[in-house]
Amino acid sequence: MDPRIHLYIDGQMNEQEKKAFEKELLENEQLHDDYTKMLNLLELAREQYQPAHAPSDITDKIIEAITSKQRTLLWREISVAVAAIILLVLTGTGIFLHERKESNLINVTFRVSLPDAKKVYLMGNFNNWGEKKEELKKTGNGLFTLTIKLKPGVYQYVYQIDDNRIIPDPNAKLYTQDGFGQKNAILIVKGTKNS
Repeated sequence: MDPRIHLYIDGQMNEQEKKAFEKELLENEQLHDDYTKMLNLLELAREQYQPAHAPSDITDKIIEAITSKQRTLLWREISVAVAAIILLVLTGTGIFLHERKESNLINVTFRVSLPDAKKVYLMGNFNNWGEKKEELKKTGNGLFTLTIKLKPGVYQYVYQIDDNRIIPDPNAKLYTQDGFGQKNAILIVKGTKNS
């Protein structure tokens, strides 16, 4: 089939080429037959064409699939972080020094330098995120400290400053996302073997 037929039908000829092709269509019977066949095929295709309609809930399904993938990725990241923490605990690498164990509890001292703060509170998953407020004592030069007893384990915590601002411990070695766009410090409390 003459390729000019497609160019003519698609409107891809300049005015001069178009006039020459139309003249040849009238004079060349084979070209005219091929052109007619092509027009018939196009008409048949138009008749057979049925536009596809997306289901009305397609947007919800796409968002659900994306959200599901994001949740899967988030759980993978959390799993990797938890595995790393467990590895640290099992290999005996700790972040905080702790004092002697009493009744399966370890004394853990929190220290933070916040010279501009008036009050500092400790909030973590060990005290239900501040349900029971635990205030650090100001010891001078902007240093705040608090010693509490915790069972061996992995904990997340932050400091609340002057009843309004929340910050993770700037001295922590590990952090994790809190799910709200901020981060929590991670505390690993190791048990000690009685000798």
